[in-house]
Amino acid sequence: MQIKNMSYIIALAEAGTLSAAGKQLGISQPTLSVFLSNLEQELGIDLFLRDKKKLIPTPAGRIYLEAARRILATQEQTLQSIRQLTTAPPIEIRIGVTPLRGSEVASKIFARFSARYPNIRLRLQEGYMQELRNMVQNGMASCSLGTCFDTESADFDYITLFREEVIVAVPAFHPLAHRPKNTSMEFPQVSPEELSDSPFILMSPGSTIRTISDYIFHQAGFSPTVVFESGNNLVIRNMVRNGSGIGFQPRSTALMDDPDIAYLSLSPRYYLNLCVVTKKGTVLSESERYFIYLMIQNDFHVPYYTPDFNEAARNIWDEFHTEGGSL
Repeated sequence: MQIKNMSYIIALAEAGTLSAAGKQLGISQPTLSVFLSNLEQELGIDLFLRDKKKLIPTPAGRIYLEAARRILATQEQTLQSIRQLTTAPPIEIRIGVTPLRGSEVASKIFARFSARYPNIRLRLQEGYMQELRNMVQNGMASCSLGTCFDTESADFDYITLFREEVIVAVPAFHPLAHRPKNTSMEFPQVSPEELSDSPFILMSPGSTIRTISDYIFHQAGFSPTVVFESGNNLVIRNMVRNGSGIGFQPRSTALMDDPDIAYLSLSPRYYLNLCVVTKKGTVLSESERYFIYLMIQNDFHVPYYTPDFNEAARNIWDEFHTEGGSL
């Protein structure tokens, strides 16, 4: 498939007639007619039905058109990337990340991003979710990568990527620690109401886990006894280990080989969403979309993440994924 052939076929499909396509391409109608006949003879199949008034793509023609558009789009993206290497001055994009996400980006994604965009400086600004939303709102970051619970907002757009279960961490001596579990479940299940007599160690206000925690308490109809608050999951886990109370944790932070902590699933289950936050109406640049694509690729390998892609996430995946398969 030559580039010229593909552009001719696309012009024929869009214009609908040989004469209109010829004018669009700047070539004569007979030349275009000979080209189409030769190509169909080479392929051994008709690409268009010759209606009296219009050329109509056949099933084979539609397949050829889809491939042609995809190849030409890839060519344009490639040329754009090359032009950025040779003509674009160094620029900087600022992305807000949680501390955990920041370490993942630095270790697993930075090199691949820089290989594609060597003239773009990737600046990561760390904070917890309320801070990350403020960065986006104030223009200090073009987007922020973190977690969310409610994606309905008048001020922000959310690109939802994955969801992760919120579980309960309790000391090994807690009465619920040895509850039997259903064989199909990873952890024993507990209702929020059964936790009402336990002291809680909670994430600080403004974090997604704290938002979910407060929602759980509200739904269960009780006010918890809060003995400590922290912005660090590690602090909460260590305090649970020491018997100071119980706490909510993302599933990915559970230490299954720790004999001093037991984990429980809530019934009903609750989840946090891994997402990208942008200011309402923001159109992300190609480099920013590619950064998000790399995050999606990386997170596919995390066993505790369940895909939960909205349309914006699927569009980003389809734009950069060249090995086939949509989300």
